[in-house]
Amino acid sequence: MAIKYITYFLISFLAGVGARSFFDVSQEWIFAALGFVSGVLIILFFYARGKGVIFLLFIFFLFLGALRFSIFENNIANDELHKHYGKTMTLLGSVISSEPRPNSARIVLETDSGRLLVVSRPYPQYKNGDKLEIAGELSEPENYAGFDVKKYLAKDKIYSQMVFPEIKKVGDGDGNLILNSLFWIREKFERGLKSVLPEPHASLADGMLLGREGVLPRDIVEAFRKTSTIHILVLSGYNITIVGGAILAISSYFLPPVLSWTLSILGILLFTLMTGAEAAAVRAAIMALIGLLALRAGRKTLPTLSLLWAAVLMILWNPMYLRFDRGFQLSFVATLGLILLSGFFQKKFWFFPKFWGIRETAAASASAQLFVLPLLISWGNAVSIFSLPANILVVTAVPAVMFFGSMGALGGFISGTLGQVLSAPAYILLSYQLFLVKFFSGLI
Repeated sequence: MAIKYITYFLISFLAGVGARSFFDVSQEWIFAALGFVSGVLIILFFYARGKGVIFLLFIFFLFLGALRFSIFENNIANDELHKHYGKTMTLLGSVISSEPRPNSARIVLETDSGRLLVVSRPYPQYKNGDKLEIAGELSEPENYAGFDVKKYLAKDKIYSQMVFPEIKKVGDGDGNLILNSLFWIREKFERGLKSVLPEPHASLADGMLLGREGVLPRDIVEAFRKTSTIHILVLSGYNITIVGGAILAISSYFLPPVLSWTLSILGILLFTLMTGAEAAAVRAAIMALIGLLALRAGRKTLPTLSLLWAAVLMILWNPMYLRFDRGFQLSFVATLGLILLSGFFQKKFWFFPKFWGIRETAAASASAQLFVLPLLISWGNAVSIFSLPANILVVTAVPAVMFFGSMGALGGFISGTLGQVLSAPAYILLSYQLFLVKFFSGLI
């Protein structure tokens, strides 16, 4: 009974955060409501214990969630850059993330006055930790096509942008040694991957391994979007869980349960480190580990409650994740689907072979896909009767692509020929995936 009430209170807190993200309510009003509810709670607790106390606690956590969002949103007052919209400025800062796009690049710069989004030309490319001097007009991010771009960026404490400013590199990375080492490994790995696979196969593998979909040609990205398989190119608990589940399924054939479980966890940690251990990757890894807990435990209650606690702790840290971070949403919903339906689909998919974890991967894909469909629809993605079969057939190849792609990239450090030989199965499977998404997108 106590666990049930805790679950309700956690959901109430999340509901408060979600409601406040849609409605602009004064922080003073929220404080007043919390004070009133607290007073009534104290009176009822001493004089009339019962369901009324539980109901008011539910309301209390609802307002608590709204307050947490309001406090975080007001952090914009600590940012200095938003006070200079429309002015031409010269700023000095360090690159904390850089994402290539087909015709541009998006750089997040940490300056003494706050964080800044820089939209630049695709070349030259800058790496994490580089010191840049930029000069241009500071502007406020603009919402686009009904999407709240301002709050999407605000979740990462970015309130200003410069579009195609003058950029001058004035120094190399000298920040966190561990993070710089991880980013260096990621860049070397990415180069190795692109040296052993042709395009667009290399960029597709890069998307699955490192979540960098921006370098794929637009027609291919659109084909993935139309078939609702775009999620495999987004760093989320979905693809990380599938990889961990595949490792668990394959290793269980020749290792004791404890060792196969340990190997799957190490696989998730290695995958996270390869992406640079960015915040999105760490959040996705946490969701993935909870999903594997569900597969390991064979029960639903403990993993579901663990997933809920993980979500609440992440939202407590940054309440804007709930509405404005699609990676977080995708990770949570897909992992929930895995917990609740994976066992059911494993029984129904008896016709899939267990070799290479194909049956488990297909079951994970189907269960997660059913749960993420409402999200994909709300994001404006095309959803059709072909979405489910496309997902099952495409996603089942993901673990093998990631394995052979990684082996090829690592082998390429030793010899280009060795890397190409090791990555040959990945090339075949990537061709298979590209054929499927183009085929199914043509039917929609």
